[in-house]
Amino acid sequence: MDANAGPSQTIRNAQQELARRRALAGIAYRPPAGAAAQSTAWLQNFTAPPAREAQPPQVPPTRPSLPTTVRIAPTLAAHCLNKAHRHHGAALDTPYRLYKVLGVLDAQGRGWLSSAVVEAALTRKDSPTYLYGRRQLKAILRRGEGLFWNRVKHGGETRVRLVARARVVAALELGRLRGQEVALPLAHLLGSGRGRQAAVNAALYTAVHAGRGRGDQPAGPISRAKLASLSGCSPYRQRRYETRMGIRVRANIRILGQYTEYAQERARRHLGLPAYKHIDYRGHINRHKRGAVYLAARLPNSYQAPDSVVALDSRRQQTMNRHLDGLCSMGSGGSDRKKAFRLFHRDAATAVRAHSRDPQQPVFWPLSAAGHARLWQALTPEVI
Repeated sequence: MDANAGPSQTIRNAQQELARRRALAGIAYRPPAGAAAQSTAWLQNFTAPPAREAQPPQVPPTRPSLPTTVRIAPTLAAHCLNKAHRHHGAALDTPYRLYKVLGVLDAQGRGWLSSAVVEAALTRKDSPTYLYGRRQLKAILRRGEGLFWNRVKHGGETRVRLVARARVVAALELGRLRGQEVALPLAHLLGSGRGRQAAVNAALYTAVHAGRGRGDQPAGPISRAKLASLSGCSPYRQRRYETRMGIRVRANIRILGQYTEYAQERARRHLGLPAYKHIDYRGHINRHKRGAVYLAARLPNSYQAPDSVVALDSRRQQTMNRHLDGLCSMGSGGSDRKKAFRLFHRDAATAVRAHSRDPQQPVFWPLSAAGHARLWQALTPEVI
């Protein structure tokens, strides 16, 4: 340092920075006495620059939030719910659940996920999609290998490549997808705690009922035996699932005609119908004849899914079926399939037209929807 010129420019800069930091920190500085005070006297009139406003920390962009619903095809859900259908000796309900969750995780729609991403998303307990432990995840990946996904090596990593839904349906030889697609809340597939797979199966069973309608028209009655053949669920398990998911069950009654003992005996013995005496106390059939006695028989129940499970009115299912026509062999989804005959109609005129096309098939139309049961009128080949 030169005695006449004072400190060098480098020292001046360092002392200015030191004074600025002291001012920002609120430290009061007293210069020392003597020669050192003369060398630092120029610092007394130094004014620290105004402090810059603290910028908020940069938050890294988070991944997009998970959707609240997932698309379910009722035909595929019912097939995977049936324990009689197996792949690699294991039932299909657990791999199908993982298949739908992996489709949710594939937000970019690439059709594949890294094994490291799958393991982190499904096995970490702090993950919103936590489902399994590592050993259980590996076992389930082996069960669905070749049907729902394929694990391939690519660029030094293992990828889980999801199989397109049309190819899954073709591999299971389902032919065509019936009904409407259903928007099922994702929370039903991510259930936690004991019995969560049973909760998933109950949700799939609900999707089967929700997709049976056609537009705004409700689904017709269906028997317990038919539901058992579709989903593999016994009548006892069906009732358990209906109670768990809040499915509304409504009885249906077929009015055969005026009641006589002869007509009841003939219906029971010769026609095999569980006929009984039905008294119309409130006049639901004919309001002018309250208390009239009719001959009636029970029909299969009607089912209404809860409001949280919604049928989707879109053309995606039709596009999928056209694609399946090219993937399925003749006989399973080709041109020789037979159109199903509809038994339950919205009014009498539609039912009569259907009966004229096939007089050997019974047809039904509603008489009244009031009360705890729905009343139907029948047009059948037999005469009581």
